[in-house]
Amino acid sequence: MKLQQMDHLKNMQNGHGRYTEIVEEEFLPAVTKTKFVVVHFYHNDFERCKIMDMHLDKICKQHTETKFVKINSEKCPFFVAKLQIQTLPTVICFMDGVAFDRIVGFDEPGGVDEFPTLLLTRKLVKTGCIKAISK
Repeated sequence: MKLQQMDHLKNMQNGHGRYTEIVEEEFLPAVTKTKFVVVHFYHNDFERCKIMDMHLDKICKQHTETKFVKINSEKCPFFVAKLQIQTLPTVICFMDGVAFDRIVGFDEPGGVDEFPTLLLTRKLVKTGCIKAISK
């Protein structure tokens, strides 16, 4: 239990537990300095990106084992090309700096704009990027 508390405090110091925006220069340090990272590639004018933001902001507060960040796709053309992002929103899960899963658009969380946060949470648990919370 003490070890879990120490991990939690370390994660909080590294920016876990909140949903922050990064710029292109911060991308590599963000995804390589912690074990699990969820990155949302978004566009300011897309409503579905704003919906994804709302859900990820809720999830990050309960899952401090993972760092949650977002990056404006217009301002990071190198990583958009490198990661072959063609649809927004795109959420990519990283483990130890390596992309291992992605959520493209809204197909997986039900295909509609009004989907419950629980659907996105379950998908992230299934990928292994966040841990299931036992009650």
